[in-house]
Amino acid sequence: MAEYPALDRLEQLANGLDDLQFQMNRRIEELQAQPVELESESGAVRVTVDHGGRVDRVDITSRGMRYSPEQLGSEITGTIRRAQREATRRLQDSMREVLGSAADDYPLS
Repeated sequence: MAEYPALDRLEQLANGLDDLQFQMNRRIEELQAQPVELESESGAVRVTVDHGGRVDRVDITSRGMRYSPEQLGSEITGTIRRAQREATRRLQDSMREVLGSAADDYPLS
């Protein structure tokens, strides 16, 4: 039996936190390797965002070239927002896999 059981428990807790941090870092690395790529519903625009929702790329298809500037702007903006929501959902799902329901205490949106 340990002379200081509270210290043993604290060490177990610290080791558990190290494991959680390792798992979260691994999940973030996986997300970094898998950007979110979405196409607008009309097919006029394709958008790629990174795991944090930052825009990496916007492509306008030949269909998009037929849109007015206002329509194209709306397509781009809407598709970026959908891609950012998807990136947030993926990150939240990864957190939930590691932390369980405790992840709900730290919503990302």
